[in-house]
Amino acid sequence: MSGDRCKTLVIVGGGLAAAAGLLMLPAAWKMRVRGPCELNGVTTLNDATTACRRTGLAGWDLVLYAQRLVYDKFAFYSLRNGWDTPARAFARGMGYCTHYNLALGQLLERLGFDVEPVFSLRIRVFDDPDWTMGHTWLRVTLGGETLDVCAGHENNRPGEVGFSPLAPVLHGSQVIFFLTNLGLILFSGFLDWKALLTGQPPPSWMFMAQPRRR
Repeated sequence: MSGDRCKTLVIVGGGLAAAAGLLMLPAAWKMRVRGPCELNGVTTLNDATTACRRTGLAGWDLVLYAQRLVYDKFAFYSLRNGWDTPARAFARGMGYCTHYNLALGQLLERLGFDVEPVFSLRIRVFDDPDWTMGHTWLRVTLGGETLDVCAGHENNRPGEVGFSPLAPVLHGSQVIFFLTNLGLILFSGFLDWKALLTGQPPPSWMFMAQPRRR
């Protein structure tokens, strides 16, 4: 690669990074006071792993316990902390489906379960038919049985989730989740700036308390 081309790529990359940073400023300002939160002695995924093991549960009962623990810990649905890792979002107690379900996936893997993150670009939510965005969830295999698992609704159970995919279900690789997460960071940043410049509130679904409905 020539020196001029390399310099051009560096300049373009730096420009894109600066633009992304500018888009994230309103969200970063609002998140500055949102540190780790504790729920019944659980703050981190390490705490959650210990809590799950102390129950003495096994099999699908343990999966259900872990799912409900993650649901309870994520008190807020939030697109404003898209740069957080699943573990960091778990500690904060806020995030969106990729955060809470990948955090659940990490917890279940620590407990010895076979977990596959999956996603669909469009789902139908049973109690919210207007919801048309994509969704990330888990497929957990135990004893030759594979069930859908999602921490997006308090009534979800392994194999019983409150949505159905309307587009193909795809395996979620780290690259795919990085790119989709980056897209949401930029999208939510645009909405925050639009609200700031127009004086209108941002969409309510960008940051809301439970209950979630996925």
